[in-house]
Amino acid sequence: MNTAYIYLQTYRLFDNATPTKVDCGKICNKACCRGDEGGMYLFPMEKSVFDLLNPSWAKIEDSDFTYEFEGKTKKVPIIFCNGECDRYQRPLACRIFPLTPYLNKEDKLEIIVDPRAKSLCPLSRELDVDEYEYKYVKNIKKAFTLLMKNKEFKAFMKAYSEYIDEYRKFF
Repeated sequence: MNTAYIYLQTYRLFDNATPTKVDCGKICNKACCRGDEGGMYLFPMEKSVFDLLNPSWAKIEDSDFTYEFEGKTKKVPIIFCNGECDRYQRPLACRIFPLTPYLNKEDKLEIIVDPRAKSLCPLSRELDVDEYEYKYVKNIKKAFTLLMKNKEFKAFMKAYSEYIDEYRKFF
């Protein structure tokens, strides 16, 4: 099946599922959507969506973050925005912010508060995962459970979780 199609279907899980019942952007003046705090990593093969959509608000570059898959080192693309995007064209990382998937030491998928969000998002400093909207957390788990069936995605998640561990040391 086409990877872009899988991501586009996954995105739909977040059309009506958000972190809180209220517009959390009113709390922080949309800090996560201003485009001045760096970019968001794209998940494996997610770049195919943006190759298809070619949004004018997005700029994609290779980041320094890499993972190993089938003996090859793969660079992770990072997407930058200008502070304004089509909500329905946002990458998965934006849709799930301030939460993130994480593989624990037993290789089990967890959804955690992204430690990188703590400097930007008041929700990430104040709420535990179980205090976010149930449907939102459930849909994140659903999306990543599906994506984790792909071997490359799982290889990425192992490296990504180690990367997240480096940030967790500080929080």
